Amino acid sequence: MAQQARAAKPKLWTVRVPVATEAETAALEAALEPFALALSSFEAEGGRAWVTEALCGRRPSLYSVRAALEGTAAGEIDIAAVPDKDWVAESQRQLAPIKAGPFFVHGSHFAGKPPRGSIAIEIDAGLAFGTGRHETTRGCLLALVRLAKERKFRRPLDLGTGSGILAIAMAKLWDVDVLASDNDPQATKVARENAALNGVGDLVRVATGAGYAAPAVHSGGPYDLVTANILARPLMRLAPGLARHLAPKGIALLSGLLVEQEEMVLAAHRKVGLDLLWQLRLGEWSVLAVGRPPKRKSRSK
Repeated sequence: MAQQARAAKPKLWTVRVPVATEAETAALEAALEPFALALSSFEAEGGRAWVTEALCGRRPSLYSVRAALEGTAAGEIDIAAVPDKDWVAESQRQLAPIKAGPFFVHGSHFAGKPPRGSIAIEIDAGLAFGTGRHETTRGCLLALVRLAKERKFRRPLDLGTGSGILAIAMAKLWDVDVLASDNDPQATKVARENAALNGVGDLVRVATGAGYAAPAVHSGGPYDLVTANILARPLMRLAPGLARHLAPKGIALLSGLLVEQEEMVLAAHRKVGLDLLWQLRLGEWSVLAVGRPPKRKSRSK
């Protein structure tokens, strides 16, 4: 992936937007996501402010960025060209390994040894979402750890797999075959490479297609576990498909949504017979575990 980025040397742009507090960065990231190849938020001015930065494949217009940020606490918008360099390798050098429960997620630049007893996953920054750094991905990993304490899953699906990190995590947790799908051929290529790199290429089957209509997904169910770390509105549109493909006692982990979007996502799933089982919140981001509510036993007269 890094070799491809060096060869192509795409012209990249950054959109930087300051805010006063870390809590306000979640709304900025959600607003800038449609423009971005990657997003990050970091402290500035010695901790007195925060900056959200979007890395873009083309220059967005100032008008469109202002429109997207309307209603947020955004400060002055700065749009600038990124100097030509191997930005993938540069980002890898700056990313320290992270932990999410027993998972130890690191890039290929990591030269140390994973902690004893950890589940190591090697994921490099690239053109597919999911390095474990974003709170939604980390939240899904923590949710999988919680589920692993309760039961073993035998037919998992990772919908919108991106880098493949969640599919890899499930394969390593339960040593089972996992179907991973994405509508982006570049993402499925990356996910397939990452699965092989992490020693689960024989367990993770990667398919390209749109949602539950993808042939491999449509024919592979019902699934006892579905992970879908995408965005709130796509999750709502996919709710009927999830209901059709989720096993009777199956669980779905839905993420990529803000806490303030929980109710509208849940409303779409309640319409198709699925409800909240539990939730996990990391800052402004949420992971919803949904499934069919257990049937109440009727009282004998």
